[in-house]
Amino acid sequence: MTFTTTKSWQNYLTLCRTLEKNEIEYQKEDKSLSVKCSIVGKDIEQVYWFSINASKMLITLYSPLPLKTEKDRIADTALAVCMINHRLKEGSFCLDLAEGLIYFKMTNSFYETKINDMLFEYMLSAAADTIDEYYPKIKKISQLV
Repeated sequence: MTFTTTKSWQNYLTLCRTLEKNEIEYQKEDKSLSVKCSIVGKDIEQVYWFSINASKMLITLYSPLPLKTEKDRIADTALAVCMINHRLKEGSFCLDLAEGLIYFKMTNSFYETKINDMLFEYMLSAAADTIDEYYPKIKKISQLV
């Protein structure tokens, strides 16, 4: 069962409107209040999933990196991800130790807050800049060369 509030629905519509205004193509899923889009960065095409969690009043941006950490590099990559996250002001990289997959995640609350298009533009911009900056470093550490 999906729990949707007027506020979460309005935020979902604002997200879609923001993507349209910025001429970013997207696929949406009204029932789950989620959107998938992509932006071409410096080194890779960055795929983003936005989801709006009505019950927790959270907006989450999730972006998987197109690489898989080799088993022999898991410990080094985990340390690198922790060191990178310590420097970040917004968002964080997450490493799935079992699968070796890495993704970037950013979350914002809309509890007692009115969301406008500037938040979504900021989330996309900050995520794109962060991934552009750290992807080459993470790739180098996570792959045996």
